[in-house]
Amino acid sequence: MKTYFIDAINELIIETDVKGYEHKKELIKCNYLELYPYQVKGNDIWTDEEANLQNYNYFFQLDDVIVSGNALIMSCDEEGESIPPKNLTLEELKKRVTFMGKRYIDHDKLYDNFTVEEWK
Repeated sequence: MKTYFIDAINELIIETDVKGYEHKKELIKCNYLELYPYQVKGNDIWTDEEANLQNYNYFFQLDDVIVSGNALIMSCDEEGESIPPKNLTLEELKKRVTFMGKRYIDHDKLYDNFTVEEWK
């Protein structure tokens, strides 16, 4: 099934195929998946649930939302099953993403006011 893959480390966005839940984890390079609490034109953002538990990660900004690590963009049907992205082209997604590079995660501020700082 078609998905848009956002690779925060290599700073690229591609269309690829995903073959189920385990394959989503493999693409994102994570142990646990979560749906990010922000949608892109009705599409879900799948991310690494543990992305902010590290001392640093690679980040990107999608519109005005900061996302930690790699991500997949997919939609869902009436039964809650993943389906290819809808109402969003790859070119439009690329215009809405800004890569931020490697950033330090301040765990003291993580739940009060999420901030990331330049990696030094």
